[in-house]
Amino acid sequence: MATVIDITSRIKNEEKFIVYNGKSYKVDDRKNTMIKVYSILNSAKEANIDTIDNAMIELLGKEAVKDFSGFSYSDYLVPFFATLACVQNKTYEEIEESFRKAQQ
Repeated sequence: MATVIDITSRIKNEEKFIVYNGKSYKVDDRKNTMIKVYSILNSAKEANIDTIDNAMIELLGKEAVKDFSGFSYSDYLVPFFATLACVQNKTYEEIEESFRKAQQ
C-alpha cells in the first residue's frame, strides 16, 4: 500500500507586506528569491549599504529601494529589519537584536 502524506494544510503561501506612510510593499519570500538574498548577505564581509540595497531590491523591488533611498542609515535599517522579519517569521525586535549582536 502506498504512503500518502497530504501537505496541503501545512503550506501557507500567504503574501507578506511592509507598510510605510500608507504604501504597501510586497515582500518576495519565495525560495529562489531567498537563495539570491542569502547569497548576497553571505558574500559580504560586513553589512554595508550596498549589501542591504541589493538584498532589498530582491525582496521588495527597485521602487521600494528608491522610496527609502533618502533615509539615514539607521532609518534605512528599519524597512530592512521589517522585511527580514517577514521572511524569517520572526518579530522585528528579534531581527534588530540579532543584527546588533552581530555588529559587536
